[in-house]
Amino acid sequence: MKKLLLKIIFLSVFMIPAASAQQAAALTLDECVEIALQNNPLILQSEFHVRMAGKDVAIARAGFLPDISAGLGYNHSTVGPSSQMRIDPRTGIPVPVQPNEISSWASSATASVSQTFNGGSDYQNYMQSRNLKKSAEFGLEATKQNIIFLVKQRYYNLIKQQKLLEVQKKALESAEQSYKLSQVLFEVGKAPKSDVLQAVVQKNESELAVIESENLLSIARSALNHTLGFDVERMIEVVDDREIPELDLTYENAAETGRLHHPELLKTQFDLKASQNNIGLAVSRFLPSLSVYAGYSWRHEKFSRIGDLLDKDYNWYTGVSLSIPVFQGFSRIATLGKARLNFQYQEEVLTQTQKNIAIEVKEAYFLARQARKKVSMTEDGIKASEANLRLAEEKYKLGSGTILDQIIAQVSHTQAQSNYLHALYEYKLGLARLERAMGQLKR
Repeated sequence: MKKLLLKIIFLSVFMIPAASAQQAAALTLDECVEIALQNNPLILQSEFHVRMAGKDVAIARAGFLPDISAGLGYNHSTVGPSSQMRIDPRTGIPVPVQPNEISSWASSATASVSQTFNGGSDYQNYMQSRNLKKSAEFGLEATKQNIIFLVKQRYYNLIKQQKLLEVQKKALESAEQSYKLSQVLFEVGKAPKSDVLQAVVQKNESELAVIESENLLSIARSALNHTLGFDVERMIEVVDDREIPELDLTYENAAETGRLHHPELLKTQFDLKASQNNIGLAVSRFLPSLSVYAGYSWRHEKFSRIGDLLDKDYNWYTGVSLSIPVFQGFSRIATLGKARLNFQYQEEVLTQTQKNIAIEVKEAYFLARQARKKVSMTEDGIKASEANLRLAEEKYKLGSGTILDQIIAQVSHTQAQSNYLHALYEYKLGLARLERAMGQLKR
């Protein structure tokens, strides 16, 4: 990890655009995956989603706990003389209802606890929040696997384009040598002028092929830079592990693994459970709610007497209440109907997800197996084309062959090398695609 961080710092501070002659830093596939997982915005968004879902679980858990409150109070009130008059029954003279200013003081202390059992809605809400959190976690895992696959796809493509460029450069060198040889043979009268012209055409085509390969390599490097969160013009190099892993897995095992471990499938399963909890929440609105409560209060004119709050001027109370819902404008029926429809929808989503994963595993498995066979076949093609090219070159030098035979042999050899590289990295990518289909694509 320390080594990776040092490389990231190097890339961020010292790396300059591709036009520079500065040597590029080489990154392994694992390092590229780690960088992408740290920088990709989709992963960061999914991580926030998981964290928020965790807060929802904590909020739902609070529904099982009682509400407890306590308080202290002090009040001073002054009421002035009243302007309202009344008749004094003794004298018959009008007098103020309240002739004097009245001041009063009041101190209080309260404590209360209450708990409501609302038809099981707290339990359903808690279970729903837990299932949604698990759904978010598997959604994050699915996002990570997609990012890992994208990194591998672009990483392998960059290596492939580098090697294809090497093949085209070697083909260009061979074409230049053929051109020089045809000139020499023409000058000494052992080859016709047409051989020189054909060699020129082949050399020009090889030069164009090199330019095209260079452009494809630049595009591949920019694509990987973009996936890693780097500037697209940065010059990075990748390390080829040169390993050709074998597909030592049966289709039945691959299909079973996908059914058990694919994160999208697991996410959908928890979404279905959450929708079932939503039905429970809707049903709980038809059930009565039971509230249990208890409390204590103390009041006195002087706050200094609070020391006697358990001896005098206190009031204990406790109670229980039952609330039965009768009519809420048909909203409960509509809410329950909507919850059931959502559950049916999630069932369909789960069924379709299972089908999608099944076909994804099957396609990935058989395409990977086909790609592995193609690797072996193209390896044999390279050996055959090499032998054919050597033979054509020797014949032309001895004058028993034509320049056209040599050009055809060179083109065939170049094509055989290209076919091998395409097959090799398509196979490696196919294995990554199969691992993703099984939900087992790791860093």
